[in-house]
Amino acid sequence: VKNRGPVDYITQMPLVFKNTKINLNMTLRSIHDGIPLRAMDIMGCGGFLLTNYQADFEYLFRDGTDYVYYMDEEDLFYKVDYYLNHDAERIEIAENGFRKVKEAHTYRHRIRTILDRL
Repeated sequence: VKNRGPVDYITQMPLVFKNTKINLNMTLRSIHDGIPLRAMDIMGCGGFLLTNYQADFEYLFRDGTDYVYYMDEEDLFYKVDYYLNHDAERIEIAENGFRKVKEAHTYRHRIRTILDRL
């Protein structure tokens, strides 16, 4: 882990997400559903997402294809080690996640979904 301090979310964070081998998303235990904006941002920048399990991901994305989730600390450490040692697989998953967000989960898509339900 290399903590290099804060970065600007608009101008620098997309580069961080894209160029980091593994982007971790750890949702607060009190949040039981929904997909965090951070997770969408990571995939939308072409970054590899490793996140704790949230059932709502299953409605829109495929684990091991578009992103990867972990169940507990042991699983987290195992998957970090695995994906650091399997570059091609990690890159393919990141590309799949990026493609899926770009094709079906932009702000335009979400606003259309909201307006269609009014």
